[in-house]
Amino acid sequence: MMKFSFLLFLFVSFSFSQTKNEKEERVAPSDFPAMARNHFNGIADEVNYLKFYKETDGNKLSYEAKFKYKRTYYSVEFDSLGKLEDIEVLVKKKDIPKTTLKKIYDYYDKKFLKVRFIKIQKQYVNTTKRSDKQFIDFILQKPNNRYTHFEIIAEIKTKKHHELRELTFDRHGNFEKSRIVTSSSYEHALY
Repeated sequence: MMKFSFLLFLFVSFSFSQTKNEKEERVAPSDFPAMARNHFNGIADEVNYLKFYKETDGNKLSYEAKFKYKRTYYSVEFDSLGKLEDIEVLVKKKDIPKTTLKKIYDYYDKKFLKVRFIKIQKQYVNTTKRSDKQFIDFILQKPNNRYTHFEIIAEIKTKKHHELRELTFDRHGNFEKSRIVTSSSYEHALY
């Protein structure tokens, strides 16, 4: 009985760790980590719709600034202390290089019966020696070829399931990870 309980615990733990169950709420700028909020002081007049959010996913707390800059939608995520985690830019299928898109479609064709893209983002992670502020400014000025990943929310269909999934691919279209998007995180996932 002990072995069965342990296996059940592992299965349940693995299942939950593979689900995107984020809760997002808008916060006042004063409730956003000051270190992160200060990164937007120089561009606040140049962006549209600058809004601040607090996001929880199980035990993880993060903060996100969302805005539109030069006709492009950005989402900049920070940890609870205000350290940059990533920058995401909303894009369309046509913005993915053809060879990369083909590789992504090849993955979908092997795994699923049907796929419909709902949201595509280029993701930028600072692997440079630039400070968080310098990296944000750099991406805002030259966002085209510096991305590290693609994050795709898609409606997928298998023989047994019909669900929303968030799939992450590297810049070359190689699959990295997948998780189910729950209905509670669906609404804010669309931006």
